[in-house]
Amino acid sequence: MTCLQELRQSEGLTQFEMAKALKISYSHYSKLEDNFAKPSFKVLQGIKKSFSQTDMNRFF
Repeated sequence: MTCLQELRQSEGLTQFEMAKALKISYSHYSKLEDNFAKPSFKVLQGIKKSFSQTDMNRFF
């Protein structure tokens, strides 16, 4: 998912650190970033909570 990768890179985080911030596994996060899975509502809530400045419209 390009918007996840852009967000992660703008925050200067590794995939592992981003997964930890979102409270999901590294493998699940990498699937999200590579478009092999879609983020659940819980993951989207985690993004908003951890990165409140993020425009959530980018994910739809």
